[in-house]
Amino acid sequence: MSIAPEPSASRGEITLQPSYFTSSLYVDPLREDISKLIASFDDQFKDTIEPFALFKKLWTDQGWCWLHMRAYDGRARQSFICTTERVFAERVADTEDPIARVVALFCLYTFYNTQPSTSAPPFYSVANIAVPMDIYRAMVSLPAVLHEGPLFRLRPYVVHILTTLLNAQTFYILPDSSLRAQNPTRLPREIFVPEGQGPSEALHMTAATESAQQEGPNAAPKKKGRPSKRDKARKVKEALASLERYIDRNAVALPGQHPPHVLGPDNIATHPHSTHVVFGQAPHATLNNYVDRRNELLAAVHAYSLDSADTTDASRSRTKDALQRANEAVLLRLKQIDAMAAEQGLEVGGEGGEKTGLSRVERAVDELRQSSGVGASGGILSLLEGAGMDSNN
Repeated sequence: MSIAPEPSASRGEITLQPSYFTSSLYVDPLREDISKLIASFDDQFKDTIEPFALFKKLWTDQGWCWLHMRAYDGRARQSFICTTERVFAERVADTEDPIARVVALFCLYTFYNTQPSTSAPPFYSVANIAVPMDIYRAMVSLPAVLHEGPLFRLRPYVVHILTTLLNAQTFYILPDSSLRAQNPTRLPREIFVPEGQGPSEALHMTAATESAQQEGPNAAPKKKGRPSKRDKARKVKEALASLERYIDRNAVALPGQHPPHVLGPDNIATHPHSTHVVFGQAPHATLNNYVDRRNELLAAVHAYSLDSADTTDASRSRTKDALQRANEAVLLRLKQIDAMAAEQGLEVGGEGGEKTGLSRVERAVDELRQSSGVGASGGILSLLEGAGMDSNN
């Protein structure tokens, strides 16, 4: 909902600009006051029977009941309400203490439902609470956290509040907080610089604080603005060097290779073919499992083809026919895929030379057809045993 332009304040009146409520002058004290309210509730929670009654008493005693009187004109109230609800909602995240999450939910519910609606002229009010998806999930899952000890007494109140807000379709769901879909993307957006402190020093301290909150206490402050071409090139070189170090640490020579240093052309030392340590080790467990399953399949096909009225040679012929039809179907499908790839300028079947690819599958199927060679027993099923390998290599 857009806000109509507001008239300027008359002489002698003070009007807060919308940017005030997104600045450090409002956001930082608001966060401190919320922490104070949470601490007060935590201190007195164990001695009370009615938790929400305690919250209402603290809300009134600490002056939160007058919070809506902070701004009157529509543009300022829009920024004021959205910022306040956003700061309340950020304390409901699952990284917070359960007591803090419950109190923040109480604050959000109370602040939203106490918007003035009977004043003349009427105050601006919001119909929905904008929350990111991750905060919404944490909010909905809050009752599951309150399952033991004194926290269980808070569960009925939390369930009632969430049910009321959800039934009224109060929440306006935004993308995840990491995508920064909220406006402004960060709070506070405007930083107040105290007298005697330079703007650059204040910006440096703010950047260092945000970086420490996001990346840990030992993280260096990030630079403002987009990264330069030099920074991008430096990051690419660092990533490439890190990848090379990782490959060197985990590279092993392929089986059957020459010693590590071999004299190549022009008496230059060369390295043998190598691969990653994971690929250099034969997957014996997987291979044995495949062989067992394949043998079971062949035995099942052979048993299905047996008939008491048939001779052994006839049953073997039917077994071979069934395997041959399956091999021919797979070969036909592979040829279709290879043709489709060729139409798009891709290369699929011949990338591995004679040891892999479509030509080897054709030879394995031919071995089954002729009942000769390694593939005579299973055709494509015997590729791991060397079916389809060129005998001249």
